[in-house]
Amino acid sequence: MYSRLVILSFFIFSIFPALGQNAPYVNHTEFGPLVGKVNDDGERLNFSIQSFNGVKLNPYHEVGFLVGLDTYPGFKLMPLAMGWRGILEEGDEVSPYASMDIGYGSAWMEKRVITNQMESWYQGGTYISPAIGLRKKANKSKLEYTWSIGFKRQYAFFYEGFRMQGFTPGIEETNLPPGFSSIREESYIFKSLYLKLGIVF
Repeated sequence: MYSRLVILSFFIFSIFPALGQNAPYVNHTEFGPLVGKVNDDGERLNFSIQSFNGVKLNPYHEVGFLVGLDTYPGFKLMPLAMGWRGILEEGDEVSPYASMDIGYGSAWMEKRVITNQMESWYQGGTYISPAIGLRKKANKSKLEYTWSIGFKRQYAFFYEGFRMQGFTPGIEETNLPPGFSSIREESYIFKSLYLKLGIVF
């Protein structure tokens, strides 16, 4: 997954300069609360901030790459995604718009913990986030302000492994990483509704 993400990022950033010759750069930064549940159990209120960086292909479509930070109970995820913004009536003072972001939520900010024979770590997963909202042009400025409501679905995993000195996995344990005699996995599905304020320049 990480190698695919690196290749995808390289591809995106190599294409943007070529597109940028005829299409202006766009930044859309947003922040706001995340309201939802973890694995359909337990209410939570968290915070999200993200920055979309891309190009305006025409008056109605923007594409780019998104990076963000989502706080969840006990740990944080960093979304890395391809993004699209569609404006219904570009040029009006207030324009409806829609967005879609699809990618991967990285858990690289979380430390890998090693204590005696135990080792634990977090791993991210698939990320998808559609939204609808309004964009308003600022007076005497090229800036635009946004208000949006959307849905965010993210996967994440927690692993706890037990190491044994000199342990060599048998046939039935060949799917384990080298040196581990057992690994426990917990999976999380974060389903969130969000309200975000943003600025476009």
